[in-house]
Amino acid sequence: MLDVIGGLTTRRAGWVLATWLAVLAAALVTWPEALPGGYGPLPAGPGGAAGTVLALLVLIVVLRSPAAALTAVLAAVAVHCLSAGLLIGLGLPPAPEVFAYGTAAGSATMLAHRVRERLHAAEPPARAVVTALEQVGAVVATSGAAWMAACAALPLGALPRGLGPSLALTSAVQMLVVLTLVPAVLAVLGGSLAWPGRRRTGPPTALARLGRAVVARPGAWTAVTAALILAMGATGPVLEPEPLPFTVMAVAGVLVALVLALVLRSLVAPIYVTTGGLLVAWAAGTAAADPGRQLAVFMFSLVTSVASAVLVLARVRAATRAGRDPRTGSALAVKYAGPPALAALLAAGTLTAGGSGVLSGLCLAAGGAGLALVIVPGLAATLGGRAWWPDTAPEAMRPAPAPSPEPVDPADAVDAVDAVDAAGVAGRR
Repeated sequence: MLDVIGGLTTRRAGWVLATWLAVLAAALVTWPEALPGGYGPLPAGPGGAAGTVLALLVLIVVLRSPAAALTAVLAAVAVHCLSAGLLIGLGLPPAPEVFAYGTAAGSATMLAHRVRERLHAAEPPARAVVTALEQVGAVVATSGAAWMAACAALPLGALPRGLGPSLALTSAVQMLVVLTLVPAVLAVLGGSLAWPGRRRTGPPTALARLGRAVVARPGAWTAVTAALILAMGATGPVLEPEPLPFTVMAVAGVLVALVLALVLRSLVAPIYVTTGGLLVAWAAGTAAADPGRQLAVFMFSLVTSVASAVLVLARVRAATRAGRDPRTGSALAVKYAGPPALAALLAAGTLTAGGSGVLSGLCLAAGGAGLALVIVPGLAATLGGRAWWPDTAPEAMRPAPAPSPEPVDPADAVDAVDAVDAAGVAGRR
């Protein structure tokens, strides 16, 4: 299905863009109040402007592509305008703006980064978009489905009536935009996404070094990171005595885990991914400056952290199924899936900090990064193929083969340069 969507949006990119422009124009004419107020989810004034500029700079620095960063911003604005208009038309309460902006920007960032990666592997622009959509589109759909499932828990909490359906509708719009509009924009931009510079093939990046350190001592890294996330969450009750409603937290976690189990065909991966996401969401929610926004921050943090973790986990599985051993696959996943995951988390943390307090945004960004870049690859390196049991492929348990001098198909899930990286990881163990 995703390959069909990718082929359509790349071959008919102009028509797709024209259709989307017409839809958005009609929505804004019908519901002019759907236009963003202030600076998106941030308040009007110097503080909101500074937060918006900071979020954009974070995307540009981490993605190393102004075009990719602006594509993520375009997706966020489109999701907000269309979802806000539909909610007004249906008479549903408005969803917190950070949901539309944060999740859309994060998902578009993941897709744009993968396209840029394929371009640097000498893949033609149109094919790069299709390949990226096939690989990242499943993560976008999974996180969107998990979000809609978690929204079913909202009627159990003290929230405005109908907020659950509002968030579910926003999630559906986000998936539609990221899976259709964003690929069309990326196809039109083409090679400009690769500017500036070429792919790094010199000394290891910071994330590459982090991945190798994690797989060298996965148990220690995982335990310390989980303890730090717990410590961040423990500061919340000290600053704000009103606790998060436990019932909603538990139900939301169970629903997210069920969706992940169905999509990932695994019983083990949903447990540690959802548990880690709940810890991050609890830390960010309890640290929210406004007690009335605690549950909203919790839900947003849960979905954002789980989506980033699933992105890294998907890269681990792709690497191991391509013949890498679990530790090498985990290290490569941190190196290549780490930048878009980190960019999405930093942008989400910046938006959360602007609306709910600096400490809350810091807990989301730091805790989510710890889950996606340390806990998930650490557990995958420790458990091996059992990390997504019962969907254990024999290839995931084989030792890594020796690097081959023969070129690797650019459309493969693991890039040709991974062979060199695999040798480096194996040599450091």
